[in-house]
Amino acid sequence: MKRQREEDRDRDSLSNLPDEVLLHIMKSISIKDAVQTCVLSKRWKDLWKDLTFLNFDKTIGFDDSIFNMFVSSVLSNRHHSTSIHRLDFITGRHRCIGSELFNSVMSYAVLHNVQQLTICMQSNLVFEPIWFSCRSLTSLKVSLTNYTQRVVVPKYLQLPALKILHLDLAVFTASDNDCADPFSTCNMLTTLFIRSFRLDDDVKILRISNSNLSSLTIGHHLSGPPPYQIEIATPNVKSLTIIGTPILQLSFACNLSFLEEVYINIHSGFRRHSTTTDAGLDVRTDSVIVNWLHVLANVKIMTITSSTISTLLNDLSKSGSTRTQPPCFARLEALKVKKLPSLPSLKKLLVEEVDAILEYILQNSPLARVEFIR
Repeated sequence: MKRQREEDRDRDSLSNLPDEVLLHIMKSISIKDAVQTCVLSKRWKDLWKDLTFLNFDKTIGFDDSIFNMFVSSVLSNRHHSTSIHRLDFITGRHRCIGSELFNSVMSYAVLHNVQQLTICMQSNLVFEPIWFSCRSLTSLKVSLTNYTQRVVVPKYLQLPALKILHLDLAVFTASDNDCADPFSTCNMLTTLFIRSFRLDDDVKILRISNSNLSSLTIGHHLSGPPPYQIEIATPNVKSLTIIGTPILQLSFACNLSFLEEVYINIHSGFRRHSTTTDAGLDVRTDSVIVNWLHVLANVKIMTITSSTISTLLNDLSKSGSTRTQPPCFARLEALKVKKLPSLPSLKKLLVEEVDAILEYILQNSPLARVEFIR
């Protein structure tokens, strides 16, 4: 009896807190549990309806039909005058989401001035990416895990408040002649992550142009298309990450004077390509990584993986390599070598081979230190 009175007193103490405090606490629990607080007392009955963080993910635990009804019920019953600060729509591998429901959720989020939107799903949906016209967005992350689907990015992004953009499986369309340049209109953008993207049939060059961008990640794991030409015009970028297979022909339209960190993780075992440029030159991916090292000469800290070393060793051993002149890292302070457990390890390379690659990279940077990390 005494214990029951203590629990009631604790509950009453919690209920006496301001709405803002209770809503902040409710953000740390699942939306299912947050909605269920309505049965605690009259004080809690409508409190959840003012939640500004809606997290619809697989942890809700309902089957598909109940999940769909739950999402619809939350959106129809919450206070419509309350804006959405953050919405996560993350489904599991086997979750079946209807196109109508998904599009309704996205429309609701845009109409309620969502600021942070995360979408991660595998369902094969028919949808209109209306989030690309949401002027309130500061963070947008769209990740499709179904490789038969693509998110078509408009020619120009009209997202004036956007600071963070993460796109998986996107298709870029031409904005000017044969060039796609979608990011130049995002004046607040600081972080860009694109992975496993494709260029539309009429696009030859993807231009990443943004003077405010400080962090750029380019990932590509698809070996089917010919080498893509990527032109980077980001004079204030500080962090650059390149992941995947080296089928990207990178060129830089500016000096990367503020470049602090570079991370390169190239998967070995990729299918090599050979293509002919308009000038009639044969460009092979054998020399791609070597070319990257030359254009990243201003970096202070560079991290390369064991798989990258293996690929680079293979590139430099080919007599047809188009550029064997070692790079010159004038500001390099540290070269870090990262061992990846799931990929070829340094143990499979001879010590002499690893030393030869490191000596090649640091030939013109005698003051840089070497670190082996996990």
